[in-house]
Amino acid sequence: MAQVMSPQNPAIKLIRSLSEKKFRQETGLFVAEGWEMLERARKMGWTPEHLVSMEPISAWGETLPILVTEKIMEGLSGQNNPQSVVATFGQRYVGEVTPNGVWVALEDMRDPGNLGTIIRTADAVAASGVILVGQSCDPYSGECVRATTGSIFGVPLVRMETGAFIALCKSWPGDVVGTHLKGNEDFRRTYKSPTLLVMGSERRGLSDELAAACNSLVRIPMPGGAESLNVATATALMLYEAVKP
Repeated sequence: MAQVMSPQNPAIKLIRSLSEKKFRQETGLFVAEGWEMLERARKMGWTPEHLVSMEPISAWGETLPILVTEKIMEGLSGQNNPQSVVATFGQRYVGEVTPNGVWVALEDMRDPGNLGTIIRTADAVAASGVILVGQSCDPYSGECVRATTGSIFGVPLVRMETGAFIALCKSWPGDVVGTHLKGNEDFRRTYKSPTLLVMGSERRGLSDELAAACNSLVRIPMPGGAESLNVATATALMLYEAVKP
């Protein structure tokens, strides 16, 4: 195990730079922190590019650990109380969407915390994957990865431009269901498999363009005083309803 005492070490500088989207895009890497997160990665067959720890640990495949001080680890962590272990992994996106099970598509998702929570929920219900449509935020940002609590390693991710996604909707063999305030059906209904759930952005909801691409629009009743739900909450309700036997 190599011991590093300087924050100017090339590997340490690279890992620290991954807090910025620019360097995540350039390197194709992202950071995961903590043993719980890394155990999920190991279980799903991922291998880290870098492995950094404050305590002596074993190698992970061919990746040799780097031993660092608490001060250096604080510089690598995106949290006030840093974990004792940090690793980098290569980002993964699926090239094509196979119509099976339940997929959830997110239009222009801008909040990484919401996105991470949705990925975690998709993992919980064994959804087939998450499609990021248009100008969605980076699923491999530190905030999003932490919000997934490890589900980033278990849920297939796809990025699609709006036009390509609309073409996918038109060729989809099952239900394409969007949530919309003008929806004429209650979301508590039977869903035809394979199901494609389409969720709008936090600020403006589902665009008219994507609403028109759906073959059904549903609404989530809100008999109380709130006019809308957080998108992660709404997506959780939709996912659990769609996978219900």
